[in-house]
Amino acid sequence: MSEFLTVRLSSQKDTPIPWLVWSTNQNEVIASGELADWTQLSDLTGYAAQRTVIVLVSARDVVLTDVEIPAGASRQLDTMLPYLLEDDLAQDADELHFTQLARQGSHAYVCGLDRNWLRTLLDELREHQIDVKKVLPDVLALPEYPEGISAAQLGELWLLRKGPYRALSIESEWLPILAASEWVSDDDGEAPLALRSYSALPELNLSEGADWRCEQPALIMQLLTEHAISSKVNLLSGEFKPKSSLLKHWRLWRPAAVAAGLLLVTSSVYAVLQIQQYEAQAQQYRAESERIFRAALPGRSKIPTVGYLKRLMEQEANRLSGGNAEDSILVVMTKMTDTFRNSSDMQLQSIRYDGNRGEVLLQAQSKDFQSFEKARVELAKHFSVEQGQLTRSGEVVNGSFVLKRK
Repeated sequence: MSEFLTVRLSSQKDTPIPWLVWSTNQNEVIASGELADWTQLSDLTGYAAQRTVIVLVSARDVVLTDVEIPAGASRQLDTMLPYLLEDDLAQDADELHFTQLARQGSHAYVCGLDRNWLRTLLDELREHQIDVKKVLPDVLALPEYPEGISAAQLGELWLLRKGPYRALSIESEWLPILAASEWVSDDDGEAPLALRSYSALPELNLSEGADWRCEQPALIMQLLTEHAISSKVNLLSGEFKPKSSLLKHWRLWRPAAVAAGLLLVTSSVYAVLQIQQYEAQAQQYRAESERIFRAALPGRSKIPTVGYLKRLMEQEANRLSGGNAEDSILVVMTKMTDTFRNSSDMQLQSIRYDGNRGEVLLQAQSKDFQSFEKARVELAKHFSVEQGQLTRSGEVVNGSFVLKRK
């Protein structure tokens, strides 16, 4: 995202809350303001939508310190921090959430803040649909001044940063006292450090050689926001580490994904049932085909595959045709259809086909001799007909025809 909402919060909930929306693409302030207290946090819900939210916590609510890493404890340092710092803290170390800011040699720079307060802060913002991605002390959002100290006034407090991870926040009336302290001197305590302020400095009694200047005044929340965006410091570590956006989107789309999954399962089950139904029908068709084939050709008992059945039927069709389409029994049967359709009194008793001789022997039965004569005349239109002997047996007449191709 190219737009950021920065909110500065303090554990004192009645303290004014400055906020600002910054666009990195346009390099300008989109909106800014100040809330009276925590009860107005819901006013920021609209500004937080589709923007990365950064919370600046008051330096007065955090502990910035450094600790020497015990030999062999580098990997376990996170779990050891409460025990290493408990003698230097006014608050119970077990109640603090610690974040390692950096390591330099055998030293680690650490920031701690009250765990319950941080959890309350995040939960309350989340209730207003404000999803926080980064939390850092307001003093570490000041631009670093390599030659000395950077400073700015935010409300009734002065923020001062000395180096990458050393900083403090004091009330305005304490600034003259700080100006005379060793904190504003170099590590040897001999030479005063230069100071560059982004807010107008009051009149101070500075030590000889002190170089305290006011840079061009800036909108302090804009200044803090720009440097907070690029800062690698984030107190949302360990148990407070933000969940990945993938998990967030998964939670958003999970109901739809579950519904789609159920639909897929249902469709798959239906498809499987359909396939099983088609397979059952195919088995029935094959069984019926084999039954008909065995009835027509009793000598064929083993039919291992459908392809084998198909080849047997093709072979039998070729055998019946005698290799000559003109003499095929199938052709003969087709031409006999019209003849016996017109001779309703005659019934065929048997048909025998001799492919080698190219003739068909018909055995028929009728009620009278005239039916045989009528059938002979009709058959003669298509075949060379030889009529066999006619015999009467009771009320029926039996006879035969031998048909050959003309």
